[in-house]
Amino acid sequence: MSEGAKRLLIDTNVWLDYFLPARSGHQQARMLFEGAFGKDVDLLFASTTVKDVFFIASSSYKRELHEERGRITEADSRAINVMCWAIAASMEEMATPVGVDASDLWLAEKYRSLHKDLEDNLILAAAQRAKADVLVTCDEGLIKHAPLPALTPLDAIAYVSMEL
Repeated sequence: MSEGAKRLLIDTNVWLDYFLPARSGHQQARMLFEGAFGKDVDLLFASTTVKDVFFIASSSYKRELHEERGRITEADSRAINVMCWAIAASMEEMATPVGVDASDLWLAEKYRSLHKDLEDNLILAAAQRAKADVLVTCDEGLIKHAPLPALTPLDAIAYVSMEL
């Protein structure tokens, strides 16, 4: 991480948009990540996010394949598993994971008065732990309740492009 860089914690839904092209936010997520590379921007994610992306991407790929073919073979399942491991590796290449410990669970509980969702509150705790400047999320409720600046991917694209 570079000194003075903009620090963006990327929420699970933005990672899913990036890795799952069928999602409506795919193009904006792609533009955000492409716009951040080569700039003075540190991308971050809560370590809990990688397991959620892995699980949801796997389920999504299996569902799409089942709808297309009517079944999923053992070979299909293995290939999807390999693909999801590659997604997890890509996340670590693109961004820095932020650890989560018992203090984050405590903080997530405190955020409950602002926002009711545990997963979102763990994202907020990770943002605080990492001293993120901005949380990037598609979750309008989280944007409204976040105790730090929170932007949609489209707004984050503009933020990343700004010279400070």
